[in-house]
Amino acid sequence: MKNISLLGTVDIITRAKLILVRIDKPDRIPTIGCKVLDTNGVEVGKIVDVIGPVNRPYAVVKPSSCTVLSTVKQSTVLFYKSIREKRFPRRGARK
Repeated sequence: MKNISLLGTVDIITRAKLILVRIDKPDRIPTIGCKVLDTNGVEVGKIVDVIGPVNRPYAVVKPSSCTVLSTVKQSTVLFYKSIREKRFPRRGARK
């Protein structure tokens, strides 16, 4: 699978039904809006925020459905699919 990287392990599922994931590699923080996948490649949700200290950050994941919460437990390993940045032409490139 292309553009898929390790996000980290699930630490907490909040009362607001958000998933807090401790990011394994703090030097490679994913961007907000990235899709989050489980080990089978099934979409769990999207990253809506990154919180916590710089050396031990957490990703806040909003689940794609309520049924996903029943499959995700503490210490579940999750992955993320990086978003390709849109490239816009430079101004003045066309004449």
